[in-house]
Amino acid sequence: MIRHLAIFGLVAGPALAQPEQIAKYGSLLEQCYTEAQGAEAKAQCKGAMSQACIVGEDGGETTLGMTGCTHAEMEVWDKFLNQEYQTTMAVYRKMDSDEAIYFPAYAMRVDSLRKTQIAWIAFRDAECALEYARWGSGSMRHIAGASCLMEMTADRTIELLQMREEF
Repeated sequence: MIRHLAIFGLVAGPALAQPEQIAKYGSLLEQCYTEAQGAEAKAQCKGAMSQACIVGEDGGETTLGMTGCTHAEMEVWDKFLNQEYQTTMAVYRKMDSDEAIYFPAYAMRVDSLRKTQIAWIAFRDAECALEYARWGSGSMRHIAGASCLMEMTADRTIELLQMREEF
């Protein structure tokens, strides 16, 4: 979470997501995500919250409004990401435990996922910092950076779910 705030400070400047935006629009994403069956259906939820926020908020269609709404959606996706990560780790822990009985050298899912997730966070933060930087001094940098964070966080959430759906 601290890493998100650090990168968002770089990306969004003063347009921090307001808890009110999450409280007001977060249930749209939460309902969509909860009701959707499977990774493909859950992926269709991406963008629904931020779009409702942009349309529904005074100043939502301004650069700062769009950035704040998009970051608010990223925060909700981050919550789902953490849940999916914990669930996937639990599944992998069980798989590793079962496999370790006969093939201990191959029981390395948990360690691999942990290392991958740490590397993915660093990659996402660097990628979104680049997306922000590409726009130079233009105000679009705020929207681009926040969108990058939201989209990559949502996509990784879905990837974690797909890892479990494969088995």
